[in-house]
Amino acid sequence: MSIFGSMTTAVLGLNAQSKALGHISDNIANSSTIGYKRVDSAFETMVLQSSQRLHEPGGVTAQPVFMNNIQGSLTQVQSPTNIAIQGQGFFSVTKVATQGSSTLVQTQTGTVNSSAAFYTRAGDFELDKSRYLVNSSGYALNGWLVDPVTGVLHKDQVAPIQVNSLIDKPVATNTIDLAANLPATPKPGEKIPDSSIQIFDSQGNPRTVNFKWRQQADSSWRMVLDAPGSNTKPVDGTFTGNPATVTFGQNIAGQTAVAQVNVITLAGNNTNGQDNLRIGDTYTVKVNGTNYSLKITADNIGSIRTYSGLAGALANQINSASPAASVLATSSGQTIRVTAREPGTPFKLNTDVVSGTNTTNTIVTQTSTAATASAGEIDKFQFPQTQVEVGDSFTINVNGTPISYTVTAATYQSYSTVSDVVSQLAGKINQALGSTVTASSAGNILSIQANAVNTNVTSSATVTNSSASVNTMSSLPSVSSVAGVRQSRTVTLTGTPGDIGTQYTLSINGTAVTYSTTGEEMTMEDITAALANKINSNTSLPVTATAQGGVITVTAKTAATPANANTMTGTGSITLGGSTVDVGDTYTVTAGGVTYSLTLDNANINTYSTPNAVLNYFATQITAAGGTATVTGNVLAVTSDATATGTVSDATAYQFTLDQSAVAGQTPAHIGLTFGKTPETVGTLTNISTALVGTGTAVSAANQSAGSDANVTFTVDYGFGPQQISLNLGKYQKPGGLTQYAGEEINVTQLVQNGAPRGQFKDVVFGDNGTVMVNYDNGRSKMIAKVPIITFNNPNALQRESGGVFVESEEAGKPNFNDPETNGAGAVVANSVESSNVDIADEFTKMIVTQRSYSANAKIVTTSDEMLQEVLGLKR
Repeated sequence: MSIFGSMTTAVLGLNAQSKALGHISDNIANSSTIGYKRVDSAFETMVLQSSQRLHEPGGVTAQPVFMNNIQGSLTQVQSPTNIAIQGQGFFSVTKVATQGSSTLVQTQTGTVNSSAAFYTRAGDFELDKSRYLVNSSGYALNGWLVDPVTGVLHKDQVAPIQVNSLIDKPVATNTIDLAANLPATPKPGEKIPDSSIQIFDSQGNPRTVNFKWRQQADSSWRMVLDAPGSNTKPVDGTFTGNPATVTFGQNIAGQTAVAQVNVITLAGNNTNGQDNLRIGDTYTVKVNGTNYSLKITADNIGSIRTYSGLAGALANQINSASPAASVLATSSGQTIRVTAREPGTPFKLNTDVVSGTNTTNTIVTQTSTAATASAGEIDKFQFPQTQVEVGDSFTINVNGTPISYTVTAATYQSYSTVSDVVSQLAGKINQALGSTVTASSAGNILSIQANAVNTNVTSSATVTNSSASVNTMSSLPSVSSVAGVRQSRTVTLTGTPGDIGTQYTLSINGTAVTYSTTGEEMTMEDITAALANKINSNTSLPVTATAQGGVITVTAKTAATPANANTMTGTGSITLGGSTVDVGDTYTVTAGGVTYSLTLDNANINTYSTPNAVLNYFATQITAAGGTATVTGNVLAVTSDATATGTVSDATAYQFTLDQSAVAGQTPAHIGLTFGKTPETVGTLTNISTALVGTGTAVSAANQSAGSDANVTFTVDYGFGPQQISLNLGKYQKPGGLTQYAGEEINVTQLVQNGAPRGQFKDVVFGDNGTVMVNYDNGRSKMIAKVPIITFNNPNALQRESGGVFVESEEAGKPNFNDPETNGAGAVVANSVESSNVDIADEFTKMIVTQRSYSANAKIVTTSDEMLQEVLGLKR
C-alpha cells in the first residue's frame, strides 16, 4: 500500500465521522421536538483488496440508522385534545393545504380511501379555525368518521377529523328510574314532601313530573303522577268518596263561677262609751299568705276611733295594696266582707290580733295643807302612771261636785299622757268651781286650793279604767267558692283523609259552619283542626272549639248559671227554700199593697249571695216603707201584713245547641302501591294497581310476580305528539327501587331520566380506545370519529419529511390501519404527548467518540504528509 492510499483512507474516515456528527447534531437539536425519532450512525468498511498476503485499506462510509420504532417518554398535559401512542404505530395525518385531494392508500388489508398519506407520532393536536384537529406542524389528524345520520363508524375511509357537530339534538325522555324508601311510620300530621323530576319533550323543552305520596294504611300508599302542561294526564278524575260521619259525645252542662266571701267580725269591750282601741294593737288579715296589717298609733287613733272605723281602715288597707290583693273588702259596722276578685278562684284567709301594752291608772291622795289666816286649804293628788288608755275615766269630787275627764280616741292625739289628763282636770275644775277653788297642775300632780282664807276643801279622786280584755277578730266563710264550668260537648268526625270535597258541618245555635276537605289533609286531626279553626274564626258564635285526634270539643265562651230550684212559700211568714241563689233569679215580695222585686245579676250577686241576704233586702225595703219585717234564717216575718206573699222566678241555665251533618266527597285518581308484610317480602313492592287512575294514561304491567320489573307506563303530550314514558320502580318483592322500611321521612336515593335538551358545543376530547368525543353543555357526549393506529412491517424504513411526518416507502412495507391495541398496535393515551426518544447524555458520549475519531483520522493525514516530506528529501 502506498502513502497516498493511507491518506485516502483517512479522508474517507474524516468524511464518515463528519456524517456521524451531523446525525448527532440533528438529534440534539430535536431533543425537545414532540414525536421526534433519533437517527443513529452505522459505519461500513470499504475493502479494495484483502487476502492472506495482501491487504489494501479501502476506507469507511457512514449510513444513517432510523430509530422510528423506539418510543419516547409520555408526558401528561392539560390539553384534552393532545394524544400519544403507548406502543407501536403512527397517527395518520394530512397536510391542511392538501385536504381537498383524495387518494387510495394500499394497506396490508386492502385499499383505504385517504386524503393524503402522512404518518406521525406528534400528537399535540388542537382545533384550528376550521375546527380540524391539527398538530403544531400543521398536519390534520385523520380518522374513521361516524355517519351523522346513521351513527355508523365507516372504517373503509379515513379523513381529517373536523368537529362540525356543534348542536346536539334534544332527546325526549322515555324512561324514569326511581329508587326511594317511603317511611313506614311518617311523622303524624306532616305531609310527605312531593318528589319531582325534570324531563324533556321532543323539542328539548324542560318539563316537570311530580310524584305525590300518601300513606293510606300500614303498607298501602297512593302515588299521584302530575305532569303540568301535558294535554294528557297520567292520572285524572275522581271516584265516589269514602263514608263520612259526625257524631256527638258527652255534653257537660255549664255553671257560673261564684266568688268566695268571708266575713271578718271585730269584737271588743266598750268602756265609758269608748270602744277600747289600744295604742300598739296590731290587726292583721292574711290572704293567701299575704299580710294586710294595721297598727293603732297615737297618730291614727283619732281617725279610726271605733271598731267600725277600724273595720273600714282595714278594708282600705286591703283594697289599696300594691300589687293588688286577690280579694276586695267592704266594711259595715264592725264587720269586713272579703270577696274574691275572680269568681271561682278560692282564697285562704286568716286573722290575727297582737295587743299593745295596757296601763291601769290610779290616783294617790297627797298630804293636805291646812287653811291659815292668809290662805285656804290645799289638797293634792298624784297620778303615778304616765300613759292613759282610751276609755279611762278620771273623776275628782270637790266640795261635793264631781268633775270628770274621759280619754277618747278623738282627743287622744292631743291628750295622750297622764300630765295631759291632769291639766284637763285642772281646767275643768276651774271652769266649774273657779269662784270657790283654784286648781293647778304640775306634771302628774293636781293641786286644789280654797280661794278664801281659813277655808277648807273637801275632795276625793276615783279612776274607772278601760277594760283590759284583748280585742278579737274572727272570720267565717259566708259564701263558698264555686268553680265556673262552661258547657262543653264533644263531636267525633270519621272519614278518609285524602278525599276531596268531604263536607263536615256543625250548626251552633242554628249557625252552620262547614269545612270541605281539600285532599291535602294527612289525618283526621288535620280535618278536625280545620273545622275547629273555622268555628273559632266566627267570633259571633258563643263557643270556642279545640281539636285532638278526630274529636272536636265545643266549649261555651262563658259559664252558664246553674239551674238551682228555689221557692218562696207562706203568707205573712215567707220561707225562701233552697240553699243557693243564682244570677238571673228574680225574687218578688208583696206586702202592704206594695210589690218589691230583686233580680240577681253579676253586679249584686256578691251582696245577695245567700237566701238570708235576699230576705234581708226585702225586710229593709218593707221597713223603709213604714212596715215591719224581720228575718230569721231563711224566714221573712212581715208583722205589718199577715197577707204578705212571695214568689221566685228561677234563672234558666244557658245551653248552646248543636246540629251536625256530613256529606261524602270524592277520592282523587291515583296509583295504588302495596308493600309486603311477610318475612320474605316485608318492605318490598308487591303490587301496583292502576285501577283508579281514572281517565289517566298510567298502566302497570300485568306480570307482577317476584323478580319481574315493577314498571308504570304513562303517556304525556306537550303539543308535539304522544310521548310514552316508562317509570321504573325496581323489581317486585326485591330490595332496591321503591321500598317501605322503618323511618319517618321519605328518602329518595335515585331519581333520574334519560332525556336531554338541545345542547351547544362545549369541547372535544379523546375517549377510551381512540374515540373522538364531542361534549355538549346539556351533559351529553357524542362520538364523531375514531383514531386508527397505523403500523408498518419495517417502520424504521419510513421516509422522513419535514414536520415530524413520515411517508410510505417500499422498504417499510404497506401501512395497516388498526384499532388501538389490536394487531400489535399501541394504545391511544389522552391528555399526553410523546417526547423525542433522544438521550442527551448518550448523544454527548457519541459526540466525544466521534470527535476523537475525527482527530485520529486527521492525524493520519498529517503523518502521511510527514512521510511524503521524508520521501521528497531523499534527492538531497
